[in-house]
Parts: sequence; C-alpha cells; structure tokens
Amino acid sequence: MSDLLVAALLGILQGLTEFLPISSTAHLLIAEKVFRLDSARFGLSFTIAVHIGTVLAVLIYFARTWLELAADVLARRWRMPLLIALGILPAAAAGILLEGVIESRLRDIRAVAAGLVLGSLVFWLAERTASGQRGLGSLGAADAVALGLAQAAALVPGVSRSGITISAGLALGLRRADATRFSFLLATPVIGGVAAKALLDARRSAELFAQPDLVLVGVAASFLSGFAAVAFLMRFLRTNSLAWFIPYRLALAAALVVAALLGVA
Repeated sequence: MSDLLVAALLGILQGLTEFLPISSTAHLLIAEKVFRLDSARFGLSFTIAVHIGTVLAVLIYFARTWLELAADVLARRWRMPLLIALGILPAAAAGILLEGVIESRLRDIRAVAAGLVLGSLVFWLAERTASGQRGLGSLGAADAVALGLAQAAALVPGVSRSGITISAGLALGLRRADATRFSFLLATPVIGGVAAKALLDARRSAELFAQPDLVLVGVAASFLSGFAAVAFLMRFLRTNSLAWFIPYRLALAAALVVAALLGVA
C-alpha cells in the first residue's frame, strides 16, 4: 500500500474518531499495528498534523458561532467567551503538566482498553441521570469548569474527548444538542493548541515539512471526514442516546485485550 493511501486512510480515521465518541487513540493504535506504520513517517508528528484538519472542520462547521463569539468579545459581552475560556483551562493545564506521561503511555494497549470501558460506563451513567431541561443560556462558571474537567479526563487514552464532555453536559442537565455543541466549542481551542505547539516545536516541524505530500493528504482527509462526523453527531444526538456507541466501544476494548494476551499488539 502506498504511503499516500495510508496517509489518506489515517486522515479519515482521525477525522471520524476525533469527534465520534469511540476514541481516536484506540483506532490509530490499531491502524499502527495493522499497517505496521513507519514511526518516522507516521508517528506522533503526523498524528498531531492531521489534527489541523479536524480543527478546520469544527471551525468551519461552527463558523457562525465563532463569529458571534468574536462579536461578543468586541462588544464586551463576555459571558459565553469567558465560559469557553474557563472550560478549556483544565485540559490545557493537564496537557502541559502531564505531557511526558501522556506521550509515553499514549500507545499502551491496556490503558486504551481500560479507557474504552471506563468511558462507556460514564456514557451509561450520564444517560441514566440526564434530564435534558437546560440550554446553553443557563450555563454558569461552575458548569463550565466541570465540563472542562471532563475534557481533561479525556487525556486518558480510550475515553473520548467528545463522549466524556457530552456526558458531563448531560449529567448537568443540558439538552443533548446543547451538550454536543458546547463539547465541540471546548474541544476546538484544545485540539488547535496541540497542533500549534507541534508546529512551533523545531524537531516536529522539521519532520512535517520533510514530507509535505503526506501531511497535505492527511490533513485534507481528516478535514473532510471530521466535518462529516461533526454534522452526523450533531444531528444524531438530537434524538438518540450516547448508549448506541457503547457496544462498539466494549467490543473494541475486548479485541484489544485479546490482541494483547496473544502478543500481537
């Protein structure tokens, strides 16, 4: 299989699994084993690069919302911008403080399997307690911090950033559509920050620019698939439960455990 095709497939996988609550880490780990990826060409630097595509996808999908937020800032209407800022702080702080641990354990198959199971339990509990009576207009500072702490918990591989923050929103009584929207608004600066940090890292930046064709294909594929995933999830969760994703997550966790026991991963 050509490197360009692999780059496209990885980009599609990243775009879909970054936003669907099924864990991008788990799927990229499987892809790494299946395709026996060359770490020099498709390692962490490439993975971070395709995050650019997913950031563009969510920026464009919610373009109107981002423009409204910018207008709020210019007009000194601080409420929603401040809530988003409060929400991204926990994940940003955790990412900075735990960067070494995250990178060293990101591809630990046992940790990913455990995260898939743990996240599924959180989904189930959130759906059991969801009231769906609140809109975004009712959010306060404490709610934003709680949602931010949930997003920080997504640093545990396998948990799923979108799934855990949507679950937290449901537990706080938000309607599914509003919980999903705020989850994506919180995720965008964090994912963008990870990509920007990689571009500012001299070593990783050099690795990326050494293979521009692979990076461009991967970013384009992640953008298209990411946009489709956001559009699907926004529509799906208006009338459906996160519980639909639990059987798939548990089956994936079981497959990873079996692979680890057989020594093939």
